Amino acid sequence: MTAQESGTDAGAAIARLTGVIERQQHEIERLRRGEASRRLLQLAQGMLIEQLRCGPAEAAEHLDRLAERAGVRPVELAADLVGSAVPDDEPDESGRRALTEAAVQVARDGSELASAVLEEALGATGAVAVALWHLCPDGALELAGYAGFDALEASRWRRLPPQMDALPQRVARSGRPLWLGDTDELRIPLFGRWPGAARAVLPLSGPKGQVGVMAVVWPSKRRSFPAPLRRELTALADVCARTVDLRLAVGDPLRPAEAAMIGSGLLARPVHDTAGTVIDFEITHVGEHLEDPSGRPPHELVGRGLIQAYPWLGASEAFGRAVEVLETGAPCRLDRVRCATQSAEGIVPSLARVRIIRFFDGVLIDWRLDNDIDRLIGLLENIQRLGHIGAWEHHLATGETTWTGETFELFGTPGSPDPLNPLDLRDHVHPGDLPALTAFQDTLRHGQEAAATFRLVRADGALRQIRGHAEPVFSEAGAVIAFRGVYQDISTQYQSQVALAATRDRLADTEEEVRQQHRVARRLQQVILPPSVRTVDVGGLEIAVRYRPAEEEHKVGGDWYDAVTLADGRVLLVIGDVSGHGIPAATGMVALRNMLRGLSTTGAGPARLLSWLNATAVQLAIGTTGTVLCGLYDPATRILRWARAGHLPPLLIRDGTAEFLPLPEGILLGAIPDAEYEERETELRGDDTLVLYTDGLIERRSVLIDDSLDRLARSACRIDGDVERVTEELLHHASTDGDDDTCLIVIRLCAPGVLHSATKNASRVSSGG
Repeated sequence: MTAQESGTDAGAAIARLTGVIERQQHEIERLRRGEASRRLLQLAQGMLIEQLRCGPAEAAEHLDRLAERAGVRPVELAADLVGSAVPDDEPDESGRRALTEAAVQVARDGSELASAVLEEALGATGAVAVALWHLCPDGALELAGYAGFDALEASRWRRLPPQMDALPQRVARSGRPLWLGDTDELRIPLFGRWPGAARAVLPLSGPKGQVGVMAVVWPSKRRSFPAPLRRELTALADVCARTVDLRLAVGDPLRPAEAAMIGSGLLARPVHDTAGTVIDFEITHVGEHLEDPSGRPPHELVGRGLIQAYPWLGASEAFGRAVEVLETGAPCRLDRVRCATQSAEGIVPSLARVRIIRFFDGVLIDWRLDNDIDRLIGLLENIQRLGHIGAWEHHLATGETTWTGETFELFGTPGSPDPLNPLDLRDHVHPGDLPALTAFQDTLRHGQEAAATFRLVRADGALRQIRGHAEPVFSEAGAVIAFRGVYQDISTQYQSQVALAATRDRLADTEEEVRQQHRVARRLQQVILPPSVRTVDVGGLEIAVRYRPAEEEHKVGGDWYDAVTLADGRVLLVIGDVSGHGIPAATGMVALRNMLRGLSTTGAGPARLLSWLNATAVQLAIGTTGTVLCGLYDPATRILRWARAGHLPPLLIRDGTAEFLPLPEGILLGAIPDAEYEERETELRGDDTLVLYTDGLIERRSVLIDDSLDRLARSACRIDGDVERVTEELLHHASTDGDDDTCLIVIRLCAPGVLHSATKNASRVSSGG
């Protein structure tokens, strides 16, 4: 050992010895100065024994109760009873606190601190045990020191989880002391070997938050805790919290391990009103990876109220759940919490997934933003509505089932707060389909994907044909923890299939039956795509449309078109061609058209619309492929933004010259899941004519497609007149072999001040299917 080390140890020993001497001197002085007060109290108690005919213990308790009601010290009340002055030698609270501070300053650990508190401060009150707990970041309480308990009893109370119902945890959650004179009626575990005895449990709080809990035990019951005793215990709790480093102060720099726990979140401690209710949280620490929706740096957030910094948290259920986490210690996670984010386009609505956990005496909150999630959810809602699809999820641990709004609509119970358990639908399914439902549910219980078709008896008595598909959700350990799936109302499709099947059965194997099938196919074709639409004015554009079916009547094709004015004033222009013929092509065409209509309400550009349309075509319409050209025309700027998915190039006729617009990159729909599409801009001028078409307009046997395109351009240069004449002439000059159906859209931008006579007052041109 070096001389320096020896000197250091000697200095520490001298400091501890000096502290012991000071405590002994304080104790001698306290005993000397308190003798007069004890004599006065004994005299007053004697008078009460004579007047009340009671014992000494009852007289002492009665004197304490009277003093508490009067709000004075017992010695002051005793002086009034006997008609004497208050002794000058009564020790005050500052002297007692100084004595206690001198004792705890030399305490080397929590147990020495507890012993000092019990021996130096609480011995005169009759207390027999003291325990101190440290508040951990996860809300648990760890025993920091004890006195008056044996080691076995202390081991039982070494760690108190946040969810445990015990007196120290109640105080840690509420932040308020408990004064319990009689604990016989409590049905919770009690520390100490004194059943029913009095206990005081107080929070240890520093300047910036709660750090732990102190508990004091008396050997028997107490009728009350007089105000002086409460003040003394509260002062002791303050001394313990200030003197000993039982925790990491909330406002101090975080240690590396605790900073790593924050990560991309923030720490906040509760702010209470005078009644003790949590009215806000103060932000005390901010993680360096926090994703602030408004882009603010961390130093601007520390010290601010949570509701002030993030009003969207206060307006949602997140604030109430944060209070619950603080009180119970049970973490929670919230999906789809609405917020607002700062982007290049300004403040835009968004959604966040929020996680809240207990941390010290506050909460740790973090979230993950998805700036595009609102649009995607709108997209999915549109798809669900158009496809009559309702989603659901069922959690096995809680038994909780959640439905989307469309699911309630399918079951005929909109606005109901009680979704049905997917494993308990027997009373809502047609009896004839119970075997299919049972097989569906059994497959799910065995942890496998399940699918079934059954007839649903709705709440209003209607019978609907439902197709269900579900899959299990597994935990990291491989156990099934939930089920999720969709219900789809296929009643219309089912009825159509039944009708078509009945028609095929009636008309099979005869020439008349074949002709009847052709007539039915033709009628279906005309309903889906009218042969022509009169010229209309949409956003300053004259639009004419022609649809020419294939020569063979039974070849119902997948060509389609759409032109509609959106809510923001832009015009959506679409033309497409689904591969194949017959009913599959027609139904695929209707699905893609409806999807694109729903997607257009998001305000996204053409390339993004085609990307979403491709994803939904791959996932929801298996086997459907096709080409599409999608454009958005802005009347204010006369700029057409457009993209293509494998479609033929548009033809622009300007000043007597016809040229095909350069093609952006884009593969046909349904080919690959993650296709990307390029976007172009074309500025239109007055009297420009734009021609959109499907491949049926140019395809000819034994003729190269480049030659067919050149022939179309030459024909377009020679045509003069309004859009109706241009449409008819192009359809005539570019006549094909009739193997495929043809869709043609001719669009003309009117020159300023000019309105062609053929233009009608309308706002929409569509395929009408």
